[in-house]
Amino acid sequence: MKEHDVLARTLAILGTVLVVLPLIAPFALGLIVMGRPGGFRLDYLMPFEVYPVTIVGMALLVWASFRARARKGAVGIAIAVMLGGLVLAGVAAQVTGIANSEEQLETWRYALTIALGAVSLLGQVALIVEGSLLTRDLFRARGDAATPLTPATG
Repeated sequence: MKEHDVLARTLAILGTVLVVLPLIAPFALGLIVMGRPGGFRLDYLMPFEVYPVTIVGMALLVWASFRARARKGAVGIAIAVMLGGLVLAGVAAQVTGIANSEEQLETWRYALTIALGAVSLLGQVALIVEGSLLTRDLFRARGDAATPLTPATG
């Protein structure tokens, strides 16, 4: 891989951080309020509530991958899974009626919507992994990062 400019590396780092933040924020805020009455509380919907932050990070990772000409397919697949899961979770919530509270919350309706949301979160984790690998590749191409250890041949 050829030497890459500072902009591609910066885009990859910022994009990865912005995609990670919505996933770690609920845990961080839960730990902050743990000493208060009620103990640890986890807002499991927060990653979806701050989705604009994820979208900005997603755009930066796409820009970095196109600029570096690396990992475009993997980043695209992770984004497709992430957005597909989110859209399908919204559609499932509307179709089953739990979004409008028209139907009683039954286990299968809730499980379907949560499972599709989990697919979206798995896509987000895959995008974090791809962003990390892209960042590693960009720094390794320049020689800034340590080279991996190779096993001794004997």
